[in-house]
Amino acid sequence: MGDNPEIMKTHQFEVAGVKFRAKAFKDAEVARGDRLTLKREPENKYDPKAIAVYKGEHHIGYVPRAHNQALGEDMNREHGVCVDAVWKLGCWVVVNIKDDEAPGEEKAKEQEP
Repeated sequence: MGDNPEIMKTHQFEVAGVKFRAKAFKDAEVARGDRLTLKREPENKYDPKAIAVYKGEHHIGYVPRAHNQALGEDMNREHGVCVDAVWKLGCWVVVNIKDDEAPGEEKAKEQEP
């Protein structure tokens, strides 16, 4: 997976629902390279496997349903989950599942809702 031997797996997707959360997205001032947070939403009435995407306290959207299962399984493992914003068209993110924490770098932990 690229040149970084620590990265075991990468998920890439466009954040779903950004247009419905336009104010939160604008207020969050999401920029390329920002560290984002994933939070499970088991009480979500549309999808009990929903995973929300946050920047700080701003809920900017969701992991697309097609990625919930695989990403959720990777989040269950004892590995670091680093989520970074990147740009193509819209808001794309890259989720790197790391084997170990890189020196001097915090692990982005899943937060309980």
